[in-house]
Amino acid sequence: MINQIKKHLDLILNDMERSPAFYIWVSILLSMVAVAGYALLMSLIYSLEIFEFSIHVIWVTMVSNYVFLVVSSTGLCIVTSLGHVFGMQRYELVAKRGVFLALITIIFGMISIGAHLGHPERAMVFNALTPNFYSAMWWMGTLYTFYIVFISVEYWLLARDELKKRAEQAEGVERTIFGYLALKKLDDSRLGAVLKDHKLLQAVGAAALVSGLSAHNTLGALFGHIEARPLWYGSYYPVYFLLSASFCGFAWLLAVSIGTYKLKREEIPEEYTSLIFEMAQVLALLLSVGLLFTVYKMGFGLFTPIKVKPIMLFLKGPFSLAFWLFEIAIGTVLPIPILLYAVGRRNITGVLVASSMVLVGVYVMRYDFVVAAQIYPVIKNGLPSYLPTFMEVFFIGGVLGALFLTYTLGAIFLPLKEERHGHTA
Repeated sequence: MINQIKKHLDLILNDMERSPAFYIWVSILLSMVAVAGYALLMSLIYSLEIFEFSIHVIWVTMVSNYVFLVVSSTGLCIVTSLGHVFGMQRYELVAKRGVFLALITIIFGMISIGAHLGHPERAMVFNALTPNFYSAMWWMGTLYTFYIVFISVEYWLLARDELKKRAEQAEGVERTIFGYLALKKLDDSRLGAVLKDHKLLQAVGAAALVSGLSAHNTLGALFGHIEARPLWYGSYYPVYFLLSASFCGFAWLLAVSIGTYKLKREEIPEEYTSLIFEMAQVLALLLSVGLLFTVYKMGFGLFTPIKVKPIMLFLKGPFSLAFWLFEIAIGTVLPIPILLYAVGRRNITGVLVASSMVLVGVYVMRYDFVVAAQIYPVIKNGLPSYLPTFMEVFFIGGVLGALFLTYTLGAIFLPLKEERHGHTA
């Protein structure tokens, strides 16, 4: 058994010997995870105060990281649902990779907020035992639980045929593992026929989309109902969250899939290349709409007395550099012409650069959104300050490192390739 596992690992490593970038990539990710482990250990020894918790700035970087990841997961779910839920068959190519990314981003988003809570097990227990149907936070947690279940089943249905093929081609332990993952024993049963029906995948995908959008909208409403924080309060963010989730989903798929092909030095299939440029055009359109939303938010805020001072934190205050450079320039304005130029020149690298810029800009946007609204509370004692500690940065870096490491392992061992699934109609 051990020899068979060693043989399989040797085959994998031999395939990657020609890519030193792979070893560098994995080493960086492992280092990030190790540093996060150290930060987490220190928090257990010295308490969560090392993460710079404050009575004024209660929701900090771990919360903004959570918002970024769960919004990204919803966006990925939106994009992948275009294929097997809404019948746009060309988008079935990105289904497996997109759904897997949606699954791991929501999981690591939950890990991030769990570390912020300190005792997440209490939240899970009391969420089930003492439900509060009037609480947006309760609904958000419950809906995200259903979403994780549906998105997990959705990926399994998408990958099952490929898992069965791998089980048939493999030997020994590997054959057994893939056989169990695919539940091959169900093929001769009535349930096996149901699993092959495309309608089941469509129903599960629709359930994942509805639960994800509902949870996502509840997340926006959670912020929008906080009247004491003028920057959050109102109906703007529940709507904008859906828009930003959409361009996040396209940016994630473009950046990660193109980056994977380049890292593995594989040629992108022609059919998927055409879809990449189509998604790049859609991303440019969504960014343009997002820019209009931002202009509206800032303009409306300047003419609303209670929002003026929080808005000025972005326009010419301590958050102005992050806002103008990252959120506006890097995250929105510059990617639009780069994407359009890349589409016109059929330049894959340009799409990779622009989509990566969008993700960087959106990450800073989430940080600004969460932290800035708490910097100007309705109190008379002046503005509190907040700066992430090294331990907090270490932990967040480790969460992102673990996410990308999980994706890397998934790209090696699981079916993620761009191909149409084989379910019957």
